[in-house]
Amino acid sequence: NATTLDRVIRRQFDTVEGDPFDPRAIRQASERIEALGFFSATQVEAREGTSPDRVIVDVDVDEQPTGSLGFSFGYSSDDGTGLAVNFSENNFLGRGQALRFGFDTTGDSQSVSASFVEPAFMARDLALSVSVFTSSSDDDGATYDTESTGFRTGLGFPVSENGRLSLFY
Repeated sequence: NATTLDRVIRRQFDTVEGDPFDPRAIRQASERIEALGFFSATQVEAREGTSPDRVIVDVDVDEQPTGSLGFSFGYSSDDGTGLAVNFSENNFLGRGQALRFGFDTTGDSQSVSASFVEPAFMARDLALSVSVFTSSSDDDGATYDTESTGFRTGLGFPVSENGRLSLFY
């Protein structure tokens, strides 16, 4: 891998150096690495180490693009012309972080949003998320205009092998 940091892959393993070899745990780690969606191909293999009681686990991955950039342009007889630009990156700087920006405008409304997710906050299995947004509308036919600005932060953590709970404020 050229972009993804080693720690992003290592944190998918529940076992650490010196633990007894457990083929099931290695298989599960391989599945978690594939589930990240950062790699087009993953291969995890165990081989004998420097002595018969030691094992070396080799992880080979082929990275794939993890970001997207979107543009859209539209027309509505109600709202007029509209433009939207969206950017997302699910492996920001190879750290496994998610970063998203969005901009949307029509004749009467505009909105801008940004969000960031750190999946291993404080080197733990805690996902910290932060997002900000602002939107406004100026509808000529309405008796009022709207403006809203907000901030949201959250923390997610595992509650079972396949379940997570996220708390937001």
